[in-house]
Order: sequence, then structure tokens, then C-alpha cells
Amino acid sequence: MSEHDQVREKLALAAAGALDAEEQRCVEEHARVCDICRQELDTWSGYTQGLRQLPQPAAPAQLMERTRARILQQRATAAEGRWNDLMLAGLALFAWTVGLSFWFLLRVLTGGAFVVMGMNLLRVGTWSVLTTVLVWVTAAAAAVTLGRRRRELRRAL
Repeated sequence: MSEHDQVREKLALAAAGALDAEEQRCVEEHARVCDICRQELDTWSGYTQGLRQLPQPAAPAQLMERTRARILQQRATAAEGRWNDLMLAGLALFAWTVGLSFWFLLRVLTGGAFVVMGMNLLRVGTWSVLTTVLVWVTAAAAAVTLGRRRRELRRAL
């Protein structure tokens, strides 16, 4: 890329005064000898002068504080969500561990047969179905409880 192309990319920034002193000096020196860049720099300078004359919008008085409070609230909500996810994973692992340990313990204590209403509850298939249903019911109860809690928190805000 030639020096002319590099300077030309910086003309708008130079007109706005957004360059450091060294870059500003380089652009101005090039514009003195290059008619195309001088005209473009003058055009950009006209734009920046016009923009400076426009009225500046005023931000509402409490905007910064409301924005800060909202960011803090969203961070707290995200942290709570991460905590809930970790807790759910830990509880699932705990439930599997307890279920398998209990199954193994019952098999050892009963000799592999725990018959209730003509059904051996310690067979792998039966045990899997029963524990899966129990887990689903427990998960549904937890979901309802968490949903109510979240709804109450939203109402409080």
C-alpha cells in the first residue's frame, strides 16, 4: 500500500482530530502537496464542522444509575443460573450414585430377589423403570418449585 493510500484512509480521522500528533502532522504534510487529498480533507473538515454545530442530545438524569443497576441484576441472574445448572448436575450424579448403590445393597442383602406383588424389583429392567419414573416425578416437582420461585422473583422486581 502506498503512502498516498495510507494517508487517504486517515483523512476522515484527521479532519475529526482523532489522530495522534505524529499521524496528524503526516496527513497535513501530504495534503499540502497532494491536491486530491487536500480537497478530500477539506470536505471531511466541512462535515466535522457541521456535526459540531448540531445540538448534542442530553441523556436522562438517572440513565447511568439505571443502566448500572440493570447490568448488576443481569449478572446476578446469570450467576444464579450457573449455580442452578451445577446444582442440577450434582444432584443428578448423586441420584444415580444412590440409586445404583441402593440397588447393589438390596441385591446383596436379599440374595437377588425382592418380590413385591409377584414382581422381582431387583431385576435390572424393573429397577430401571421404577427409578426412571421416580426421577421424572422428582424432576417435575423441582421444576414446578423453581418455576414458582422465579415467578415470585420477577414479581418482586
